[in-house]
Amino acid sequence: MHFLTEQHILFPKPMNPIQKPSPNPEPLLTTAAVAKWLGVATRTLCLWAECKEIPAIKIGRQWRFRERELRDWLDSPQAAKVGLGTNSKVTGAAV
Repeated sequence: MHFLTEQHILFPKPMNPIQKPSPNPEPLLTTAAVAKWLGVATRTLCLWAECKEIPAIKIGRQWRFRERELRDWLDSPQAAKVGLGTNSKVTGAAV
């Protein structure tokens, strides 16, 4: 059994440093916005994200996406695995 000692309570282990945000961070896109942009259901998009078929970031229980990463992904062979890519009719801004 492991018990916390007084030393652990008074002097907890240091936490990992948080990365400083970049001065011009790219906004994160919602699942709804990306699903509309790609012409797929939000559930499909979440399944792709869960299976790592599409670049995504999980924040809590929600998925978020970066437009630049999605555009790069659409031009890659990985997008063809889910039926999207350079031959699809996906264009324009994501928002």
